[in-house]
Amino acid sequence: MPSHDAPSHAPADAASPARFLALLDYDGTMTTHECNEIVLQRFVGDAWKPLEAESKADRMSHAECFDRQVQMIPAPRTQFVGALVEAAEPSPGLAEFLAELARRAGRAAVVSAGIREAIAAFWTREDLPPIDIYASELIGEGPDAGPPYHLEFSPALGDCPRCGPKSCKAAILRALRRPGDVVLVFGDGASDLCPAREADLTFARGHLAERCAAEGLEWRPLPDFTRVWADVDEWLAQRAASGH
Repeated sequence: MPSHDAPSHAPADAASPARFLALLDYDGTMTTHECNEIVLQRFVGDAWKPLEAESKADRMSHAECFDRQVQMIPAPRTQFVGALVEAAEPSPGLAEFLAELARRAGRAAVVSAGIREAIAAFWTREDLPPIDIYASELIGEGPDAGPPYHLEFSPALGDCPRCGPKSCKAAILRALRRPGDVVLVFGDGASDLCPAREADLTFARGHLAERCAAEGLEWRPLPDFTRVWADVDEWLAQRAASGH
């Protein structure tokens, strides 16, 4: 686990190749659709939706929202986790994006409130390259670690007024960022806004795209991963031309 003392943020030397750090949300970002929502709908119907609305309105942190939604799940652990993995379809271009990141000597981490067990199973199934996963542990209090459940979030998450205690993804960005890194953030939801505020460039869809646009952050749409590097290189060229 990396140190959580945040290094200083210094711009990359314009004469040197950019050094990248990519922080990727999982559900609905690296996957084509929101697997958690599909599985919640399957097991609890519409009961999860009012909590989601509270989160999007910033009246509840995403961490608290997902924890309370998971508490509703009545299914055995293997059935619940298996459904999450089954519902996960990789976004087009994801594997190629990660391969090119490695070719450019970049680093990546998955930063998610989602369930680590399901994310790791998806990663293995898709034969994706090794990556650090900062995610939640599914804790079952019933027989065979089954329901009722709760989530224990990654200890690398930080405190913030918006996300709540031990729930903010931006703390991981600060811990992993080295001086000179170009930080790319990928996300789709309210929990990705804090790291997006500290990123050099954000790739966003869904609710995060709306928030980035409203705040005037440096961002690009993320329909999938097929054009990410073209967008990054264009942005780097524009930045170099402007003298940054």
